[in-house]
Amino acid sequence: MYKFSLDKTSKKFICPRCGKKRFVRYIDNENKGYLEGNYGKCDRETSCKFHESPKQAYQSTIVPIQEIKREKSTIKYNEVIKSGKNYKSNNFIQFLRTYFSDEELKAVIKKYLIGTSSHWNGATVFWQVNQNQEIVTGKVMLYDLATAKRVKKPYNHINWMHKILKIPNFELEQCLFGLHLINEFPTRTVALVEAEKTAIIMSLFLPNYLWLATGSKANFKKELLAFIKKFNIIAFPDKSEYEDWNKKSKQLQLDGFTIKCSDYVESKNVPEGTDLADIYFESKKPKVVEIQYTKTEIEINRLAKINPQILNLIKTFELLDDNDNEIVNVG
Repeated sequence: MYKFSLDKTSKKFICPRCGKKRFVRYIDNENKGYLEGNYGKCDRETSCKFHESPKQAYQSTIVPIQEIKREKSTIKYNEVIKSGKNYKSNNFIQFLRTYFSDEELKAVIKKYLIGTSSHWNGATVFWQVNQNQEIVTGKVMLYDLATAKRVKKPYNHINWMHKILKIPNFELEQCLFGLHLINEFPTRTVALVEAEKTAIIMSLFLPNYLWLATGSKANFKKELLAFIKKFNIIAFPDKSEYEDWNKKSKQLQLDGFTIKCSDYVESKNVPEGTDLADIYFESKKPKVVEIQYTKTEIEINRLAKINPQILNLIKTFELLDDNDNEIVNVG
């Protein structure tokens, strides 16, 4: 409905120009009444043609509707702390243990704030922390323990922490994975990949670069890269994504970015979807990992030989050791 409209009834008023009772006045539809003043139209169209619209006179009083800006949604840092444990049950971290030392893993876990989730047994949390150290969300993913490939059957195991935590009215505003590191390493060349997993692994292989991830191929876009515009950037797309990322890189160059797209993965004779980390793993042999049991596990399993029911109790009540880690059956 319009704010103002001509009266559609048969009621007429004296026209201010011709003096005839042929004047149709404008109605304020919001206040349900005639407008004050000579706002109306004479219906003697062939002789008088008087018409004064309220549109111009009233437009200065119309207050434009301002866009409602929602407060940016974030997650409390306490949730990050709570996820920073039980790495024995983290499939991704346990896979990396077959290639890297415990010291390297401790450093990379701290650097990227890698977490463990009980949403699925063995799941990993990749926290998205922006340039202001705000937790904008966390992506929860499940990987195969033996291959570190994503578990996609019987369904794709991927979720978001703000959904798992059931935070109401959460406005998801993603950022690059690892973005919080730009303040710590302001002079390093940024190496940009798609998967969070790949960024973490490549930071272990080539630590002289600042490895960040888009989280998806569609997130390789200006809006998310804006905060690293001042950096020298090398993008490493997955196999078959080079053409798209290279095209976008050229557009970003026109927008002032110092960025180039590497065809290193694309040039390899590898299956579609292969990423940089997959290629680097081909030349790295897994190391023999000796299982290390905690004092609690050794003692629990000693007692289990006397009374095997103790292991059932631990499993039933999901009991943890002093460091909040799962108690493993020594066997």
